[in-house]
Amino acid sequence: MSENRINRSEFVGKYGAYIIVVILLVVGAFVSDKFFSAMNIMNILESVAFLGILAAGMSLVTYAGQSVDLSGPSVIAVAGFVSIMTLGAGLVVSIIAALAVGAAIGLLNGFVIGKFRTNTVVWTLAVTFVATGLIRVIFGSTNIYPNTQYDVSGFEAISRTKLFGIVPVSVVIMVSLLIVLHIIVSRSKYGAKLKMVGSAESAARFTGINVTRVICSTFIISSVCAALTGVFIASLSKSAAYSYGTGYDFKAITAIVLSGVLLDGGKGSILGVLGGVLTIGLLNNILTLLGVNSFLQDVVVGAVFILVVWITSFSAKKMEEKYA
Repeated sequence: MSENRINRSEFVGKYGAYIIVVILLVVGAFVSDKFFSAMNIMNILESVAFLGILAAGMSLVTYAGQSVDLSGPSVIAVAGFVSIMTLGAGLVVSIIAALAVGAAIGLLNGFVIGKFRTNTVVWTLAVTFVATGLIRVIFGSTNIYPNTQYDVSGFEAISRTKLFGIVPVSVVIMVSLLIVLHIIVSRSKYGAKLKMVGSAESAARFTGINVTRVICSTFIISSVCAALTGVFIASLSKSAAYSYGTGYDFKAITAIVLSGVLLDGGKGSILGVLGGVLTIGLLNNILTLLGVNSFLQDVVVGAVFILVVWITSFSAKKMEEKYA
């Protein structure tokens, strides 16, 4: 009996997010006859694409046993400002500059945390406060917009282009990014090192793995993904503001936890993050169809987060008892 219970816990840990997705799809069908319309399904995917890109990168930090990267909102904001301010040099330069700034912040986070073993939550939260504070000191609390002397049509098209006129580019990038990262983590030597560092960092050091380098790489990827999210948000709004990344960190953490990637690292599936993101998108969509306001939607998402954390903690405890 106990063995069956443990197997069920393992199954829920790996595929729980997709089980919830299936349940929500059934519920959605009863809520509205328009739920399964092509337009509504595409709206759901588009609404979570930016979040999915951010969560994809952040999941590597979590998988490597570094808890969560809370600097995402500040990187989103900074990347948005950099992309707007460098548009005069051309679209390609603007995007590269924004991603480069993200990589630089990630490098700083990874080096400090990996080298000096600084608390991840405290450090990345401090980086967020410093970065957003500097933005407000330099630019104030107002939005900034592209210079009207430049042709910004290409920049605006980043968030509005749809493949075959149907699928938004942001959705394609989100899915592609999650698939690529999943393959890297599950089938490469780098992925094996990530798992080792996340599961047993001390043992990883004894085996000769450069733990600092591995940790640093996860924060760089996380921040580049956050910067890409910032470019998309700036393109969509045609402006930059210090507050554009607010709230994305909590939703990304929720998606990661839903995916089965444990906060203490070394377990879970990166591809499962897609299930976590879809869960949030479907839940918000159903609540919107029911006429629930956005504030109450946040309460529901928070309650789901608490429930999932409890379930994953219970599953992890059972696994420890199994192999003790």
